[in-house]
Amino acid sequence: MEKKKLIIYGVGRFAEYVRYVFDHDSEFEVIAFCIEKNFLASDQFDNKSLTSFENVTVDYPPKNICMFIAVGNNVVRQRIFAKAKNMGYTLASYISSKSSHWKNLQFGENVFVDEGCVLQPFTRIGDNTILFTSQIGHHTLIGKHSLVSGSKTGGNVKIGDSCYVGLNASIKQNLKIADNTIIGMGCVIEKDIPVSSVYTHKGTTKRKIEPDQVARLFLK
Repeated sequence: MEKKKLIIYGVGRFAEYVRYVFDHDSEFEVIAFCIEKNFLASDQFDNKSLTSFENVTVDYPPKNICMFIAVGNNVVRQRIFAKAKNMGYTLASYISSKSSHWKNLQFGENVFVDEGCVLQPFTRIGDNTILFTSQIGHHTLIGKHSLVSGSKTGGNVKIGDSCYVGLNASIKQNLKIADNTIIGMGCVIEKDIPVSSVYTHKGTTKRKIEPDQVARLFLK
């Protein structure tokens, strides 16, 4: 069966990763990359043609080609998503076959779920949202233009649009996380969060002790 054609927006490590998984674990074949002309420094990326986003419809017309926006920044990804839709592109999504999910998973366009995710039944994911190595409880709704990385939610959680949830953050069941919220690495959320909130966890403290002193205590 012939694969569908896909062009990727982006020229970073995430774009390289996206190209690999789409080529090896999807119905799509990546044929080229694009980036805004201000960032265009070459005509190739990852051994594929690289063109400007402004001229992409000329080189790769949207009629028979889909696009994926491989950008981690929520604000930038939302801006490019809107422009790509206005250009007429269908935005492809990737749900890893190596992730754990159920048939009733609902997701929009330009959604990315990697191989480390565990999604319980009745999970819904809005357009343009990225999930890395996260455990998502049943009946959880994740809004549009968000990024959840290495995090865990209980059941029946609602995460709004344009949110970021960092590594090892945990969200208690039945909570609502309002739009435009940032939950930093290691945070534990036990109550509803109002719009445009920022939560951070106190960083790990460097101790005034040498490594060999610790080794003598614990590695005898």
